[in-house]
Amino acid sequence: MTDIDINKAIGAQQSGASFEQATRADELRDWSREAATEMAGAEGLQLGTDHWRVIDLLRTTYVERGRAPHARILASMLDGAFAAQGGSKYLYQLFPGGPVTQGSRLAGVPAPHDAEDKSFGTSF
Repeated sequence: MTDIDINKAIGAQQSGASFEQATRADELRDWSREAATEMAGAEGLQLGTDHWRVIDLLRTTYVERGRAPHARILASMLDGAFAAQGGSKYLYQLFPGGPVTQGSRLAGVPAPHDAEDKSFGTSF
């Protein structure tokens, strides 16, 4: 049997969100921009506007849809969202550790199970 917080279930229903979305949003509550900035600095990154756009997109996608079943799904989504800037090539310049792997880590969301695949963590 699953433990269900009845207050979260009622709150989700009242806000129009699903219980699963409310639960996932609650999972991300302990994350902060300051912690992400500090972690990025330790990885040699200085987060700019487009870094935050990627991070926000990964967080929003996780809350709305849950953990992506495959890294390729997130990679394609990010590629499309940043097509005007150069797509994947640009994203790998932002996140040399991989936009899916490193981006998810900095966003505080669980990466897809196959995000450790070297094709999602190497740079061009």
